[in-house]
Amino acid sequence: MPSIKYLIKLFLPPIIIKLKNLIFVRRQKIVKLSSSIGEVQINGVTLVVIGNGPSLLQSLKENEQILMQKDSLVVNHFCETEYYAQIKPKYYLLADPAYWGDLETYADWLKTKITRFIETFIAQTSWDINLIIPSSAYHSQFVKRVSTNPYIHIFYYNNINYNHSTQLSKYELWDSNSIAPPAQTVLNTAVWLGIFLRYKKIYLIGADTTWLEELEVDQETNELYFVDTHFYDKKRKPIYSDVEGKIPQKLHEQLDCISRAFSQYWELKGYADYVGVNVYNASKYSLIDAFERKKEIT
Repeated sequence: MPSIKYLIKLFLPPIIIKLKNLIFVRRQKIVKLSSSIGEVQINGVTLVVIGNGPSLLQSLKENEQILMQKDSLVVNHFCETEYYAQIKPKYYLLADPAYWGDLETYADWLKTKITRFIETFIAQTSWDINLIIPSSAYHSQFVKRVSTNPYIHIFYYNNINYNHSTQLSKYELWDSNSIAPPAQTVLNTAVWLGIFLRYKKIYLIGADTTWLEELEVDQETNELYFVDTHFYDKKRKPIYSDVEGKIPQKLHEQLDCISRAFSQYWELKGYADYVGVNVYNASKYSLIDAFERKKEIT
């Protein structure tokens, strides 16, 4: 005798089946999804994802002309460097909710950092750029502020994620942005976005991801420190689990976060293979082991 589940699938209209990718139950609440990144128009077949790792400086010097010709995506505080106006990237991606949170609740150093970023981003952007942010930022003061610059065009992606039963169904949900991969690091999201937009080739540069080499444990206090190294600066700072800077993070907690980030790249490789997109790691130095290495961007 056919199962009830089979009979339901047999007689429900196809549109109802599709709605499972648009609405789902999570923690006993109905979550309606919102995404506009499907409206983004791509110009070419190649996307260069630019991380801010220390090796990026060499990549920028060697590929400046290529980067000005290819579609490129930058993240986080790249706009605070001289290369932002030179390259004029097509995309700016932010995934950390700290950018659109309540600044008054932040530790002073973080409040200053975010405020400086917002002011610089607005002031330095003088060409059309697509700002990609989660739909959870939709009604934020951050959106209101950056919207004052007419060159900044905001697109939203649905950043809800949950564990699905099979790899195939997960890739299908990622591919409709019904859900998105966990943003353990912004470059995880950047790779997913490039695949979602169907660039044929995606190159990573400046994706050093050398956190394992940059962790320190104070030998007197056991406090966990991170030598935060970018191509534009290097700072040693304690690691906290909260934006207020009150809850020190433990070493095993940070290692778990790092592990999830590297694991996510392998998940994204599977997604890229599933839809026929090639992802290459062209960083001069990188610990990411999921993608084929390339020395040149073509």
